Amino acid sequence: MKKEPIGITLHQLKIFWTVAQASSFTKASKILGLAQPSLSQQISKLEDEVGSLLFKRGRSQMSLTEAGLFLQRRSEIMLSSIEETMVGLRQFGSGQKGLISIGLLSSVARNLLPAASEKLSEKFPEIELDILEISPKEAIDLLYGRQLSVAVLAEDSIAKSILSFSKTNLFEDPYVLAVPKSVSLENIKSLEDLKSSPVRKALSNIIQFEFGNQHKKRIEEWFTSVLPNSKVFAKTRTYEVALSMVQSGRGVAVIPALAARLSGNLDFDVNLYRTNLPVRKIVSLIPSQYIRVEPYKSFIKALSDSGKNIELPKIHKVPPILESLSL
Repeated sequence: MKKEPIGITLHQLKIFWTVAQASSFTKASKILGLAQPSLSQQISKLEDEVGSLLFKRGRSQMSLTEAGLFLQRRSEIMLSSIEETMVGLRQFGSGQKGLISIGLLSSVARNLLPAASEKLSEKFPEIELDILEISPKEAIDLLYGRQLSVAVLAEDSIAKSILSFSKTNLFEDPYVLAVPKSVSLENIKSLEDLKSSPVRKALSNIIQFEFGNQHKKRIEEWFTSVLPNSKVFAKTRTYEVALSMVQSGRGVAVIPALAARLSGNLDFDVNLYRTNLPVRKIVSLIPSQYIRVEPYKSFIKALSDSGKNIELPKIHKVPPILESLSL
């Protein structure tokens, strides 16, 4: 008796791949913008169709079965091939009309995109950019769900196991200590000097940036080592708010230097001091099948060229107190 062919739809395959990457129906529903019951129903239909369970369901997380792992590898190849075909077909329209969606932090967007978009427009004047100012985690989720063309983010926010994306180095952005303009650290050499200094109060209040656990932990450890008597005074999800509070004299913050540049040569009115924290490397991330296809190829080159010309605000050298107490 002739077996009926397995009827897996492209829609089911995309849902399966996203759930497999997210390890959760809840997270996958947010990425795809679909209701959770609908995703669960599609996965059940797919499992019925292939005759095997694809996921082991846990209370808070899901893991792939052997059949699921096999389908994950195959779906990666199939979806990439379909996307590459669609991207290639669009070139027959000369590649000069369309939309490129890009996700990145606002501090990077305002300093990188004006020049990059100008370069792109010279070659593709009708291309439209959809700019989303979002966290690195949100950008990666949207990339996985193919709801974003390009993400620009710090390299250390990318999981080492990330697959099917092409990475391009754009520029380096050092972490600095932002202090009020009235505060000078050049003559403070130790914690003893700090105790009798009028800047002690400003340095004891930390304005903490709340994007990402890894970033938060690194900065907390740095403050504990360098300024052990300081305390968190305020928490914020944007560098702009943190810098506004520093500028008003309410405390200090560790930020990427570029965050202090508003636009052109206009900066927040604060002093920036270099630290010994690892330099933040900014990269672009794009699905591998897009990297050789226009207009994406030209856009990545425009981002790279613009990144090379990024000008950071004025940064003072590491002050004696930070040099003597650094990790």
